[in-house]
Amino acid sequence: MNADIIQSALHLVDVARAQQLDIRLLGGVAVALHCPDSNNPGRSYRDIDAFIPAKTQSKVSSVLTTAGYVADREFNLLNGDSRLLFHDPRTQRQIDVFVGKFAMCHSIPLTIGTDPYTIPIAELLLTKLQIFELNAKDAYDGCALLRTMQIGTSPAQQPARARIAALCAADWGLWRTFTMNLERCSQYALTHHPAEAHAVKTEVDALLANIAAAPKTLAFKTRALVGDNVRWYELPEEVER
Repeated sequence: MNADIIQSALHLVDVARAQQLDIRLLGGVAVALHCPDSNNPGRSYRDIDAFIPAKTQSKVSSVLTTAGYVADREFNLLNGDSRLLFHDPRTQRQIDVFVGKFAMCHSIPLTIGTDPYTIPIAELLLTKLQIFELNAKDAYDGCALLRTMQIGTSPAQQPARARIAALCAADWGLWRTFTMNLERCSQYALTHHPAEAHAVKTEVDALLANIAAAPKTLAFKTRALVGDNVRWYELPEEVER
């Protein structure tokens, strides 16, 4: 299953770790690492998405360029406080590095966590399902994470549920899009992968109940009064260099 890009992504993390620097994977490659048995037929990965903590850009850039990755100097100069781009000449792939947080349709704070290669499961699911115009590959990845990791029901995933509930409880817009996309995942599984639909729905229903029970912040309640009358998401452009 796209073994070459998986190995390239793991190598990227290992290169940084050898210099005591933190970098973690997100996106489809990270989902594939957690869900190796949930191969999406026909799915290919064009690039690698990663995360680094704020204020480590200079050191990470130096390590990656020394290892043979080519920095997009113009893009990085203009956007380096939040995002960096690199190119891997060995594989012709783009490496998109988010700095400190993930900001697309919604802004999600990211952490290093305990997994040696990917961001935490909660944040991985949030980044996948924060897309207002959810496409098939992201719906599939969301279903794979929900079913394989049992994010809604497994006792081991209680920290993930708490993290998701806390971030949604503080941001009505994120809550609106994320819960809407959980429902879309249920429908996607029912339509395209009926054998997995019950398992996905079980996880979705449990996760929705957990989110609903979390106390909401004043900012959440205030924004909720406006509801869908004002757009609550951004529509970022895809970055390709």
